[in-house]
Amino acid sequence: MRKKRTVVALAAVAMAALTTLFLAGNGAASAESGDTAAAPMHFESSELRQLLPADGLDAKSASVQPTITIEEAVATGQFESGPGLTSEPKGCLNMTDALGDLSGVEGYMQSGERSVEAAPDSLQRYFMTAVFQIPGGADAAIDKVAEVLRTCSAGTILLETGKGEPLKGSISYAEHKALPLDGARTFASTLTTILPSFTGLNDEVLPTTECEAQLTLAADGDVLIWSVEPTEQLATESVSTVYERALALS
Repeated sequence: MRKKRTVVALAAVAMAALTTLFLAGNGAASAESGDTAAAPMHFESSELRQLLPADGLDAKSASVQPTITIEEAVATGQFESGPGLTSEPKGCLNMTDALGDLSGVEGYMQSGERSVEAAPDSLQRYFMTAVFQIPGGADAAIDKVAEVLRTCSAGTILLETGKGEPLKGSISYAEHKALPLDGARTFASTLTTILPSFTGLNDEVLPTTECEAQLTLAADGDVLIWSVEPTEQLATESVSTVYERALALS
């Protein structure tokens, strides 16, 4: 029971951080450029929706939320850090400035929880896949994302626990080589969140927990693909699958 509660507590923190990361612009990662595509990608709204997997469970997912538009995601606070959660520098969590105003950006997002089998060694099983159509080109959006994340190579995170002083932990992004995709620019980063031991609301002492998540992005033309996964393999597979669908439709 203790382990389960620890996972839930950590997942709440990481999820709040990641939710902002999705679209805001996270993943201080290394960028790779493939061969220049013959025609920059640009899709109608209905075509953008087709790039994401159909709603429903598969062998890798324990739960999947219905696919929503970026407009709906913004309206329901999907990209906010969540109550009682702050960071220093602010760019560790408050990253919406990296992509600017998302209210007029077309796109869709899907999120859920990966199964234990898909990520057996990860405390954080939350995943998110999103596609955005960035006016003027998604390639520049990756530059903005990298700039924001590089302010948080070693940041701190504060979590209100309801037990006196906020719990202080660490949050950081580490660049690593991104997967190559022919015709696209890719970007990857590892997000690490560490929380020290603390006493929960039920006076249960929760041990120090460390959680990692993988962020992978791909840009081609106006299209930006964004993935947050428990493991690098899952993130690579997610972005590759969406990009293959985009190539087939373009």
